[in-house]
Amino acid sequence: MSTGGGNVEKAWFFNEDTGSCFDLQYNPKEFKFDKPVQWQPHDEQGNESTLEFQKAQPATMVVDVLFDTTADGSDVRSSWVNKLLELTNPEITPTSGEAQELEKQRPPIVSFVWGDFYLTGVIESVGVTYMMFGADGTPLRARCSVKMKEWTPTNDYAGGGGGSGYGSASVKLVQMQAGQTITAIAIANGTSAQAICDANGIDDPIDGAQPGDTLVIPSGR
Repeated sequence: MSTGGGNVEKAWFFNEDTGSCFDLQYNPKEFKFDKPVQWQPHDEQGNESTLEFQKAQPATMVVDVLFDTTADGSDVRSSWVNKLLELTNPEITPTSGEAQELEKQRPPIVSFVWGDFYLTGVIESVGVTYMMFGADGTPLRARCSVKMKEWTPTNDYAGGGGGSGYGSASVKLVQMQAGQTITAIAIANGTSAQAICDANGIDDPIDGAQPGDTLVIPSGR
């Protein structure tokens, strides 16, 4: 993932429970974001009906992503698709407040991050279409339609936790690349190296993070 300069910033999924990242092979051409807000006509007999706010519904997002292994001839399922499907595996034990039956495992909480846009939620479905095959029938190209729903922990509703938005996040997730420093990442994101260290529990700003680590970047605005 690129944090600045002339490089194209890649879209990626971040597993909030394990801290692992899944960078997409190609950026999506588009994605659909929907934030439902429920209104209901007020019951006023004899008068023109006014609208009464009921509640805001969780946001939903649908994004189509493409994976292609025609260059090396590898199976696109093992190279890419299965890694995406792992984000739907019920392998996480809920913490207090998430569910009444804590012994029932769930899939991970996932964030979709692309530039200043993010949505933290759960993956509701992954539809896979295989479109190209090798001579032996090995699938080489796949289009995956990922549907996500916004998720907010019960104890965060009053405090504004969780969420989604364009540039409205209080934090940003950045994956550290080879040759980068915390100071360079801080400058590219309008914050300070000390703020990044404090947000990530890093004592040494020089050697405290390694390439591949995901850093929480506090907003500099």
